[in-house]
Amino acid sequence: MNPMLKKLVDQGFMTEAFANYIEEAVANKDSFIVSGHKGWGILPLFATIGAVAKGNFSMKQVKSFGDLADDAEYYLIGDLKDIDYAKLITDVMLKQNASMICLKDPDHPYSFFKLLGDVYKTNGDSSKTYQVLECGKIDDEKKLVKITKTTLNEKGRPVKVDFKG
Repeated sequence: MNPMLKKLVDQGFMTEAFANYIEEAVANKDSFIVSGHKGWGILPLFATIGAVAKGNFSMKQVKSFGDLADDAEYYLIGDLKDIDYAKLITDVMLKQNASMICLKDPDHPYSFFKLLGDVYKTNGDSSKTYQVLECGKIDDEKKLVKITKTTLNEKGRPVKVDFKG
């Protein structure tokens, strides 16, 4: 297991099953949407997934739309201000052979499923896999609560499978 994922397991933030699942999903070049509040551990999880992906793939940290001109296998879209975050995510989703790691929190509210539908209407691509990682607080402890694997069927409708780890 990746040492950074192991650290989150050792801290009690996630189960070993979640860590193994995330490691496998990165190896498959899935995209990740890390969801929750900042106080729920989304930023350390986001950074950890980014580090795991960077160890295996080319990575581009996105700070503006211009960064999307650079080719990369993974685009890391962090805690950006004063930018159309939903459009930035949509633009990455539209890129062929590219995956992303991004946030979904109160500072970056958007409907992931609406963006997914918009992208499908634009390019008809149903080949990508998205992992939505939901963080929360349980008994005042930050935890990764659930992972939802999302793909599109041949009609462009989302197919969701929860992994509870």
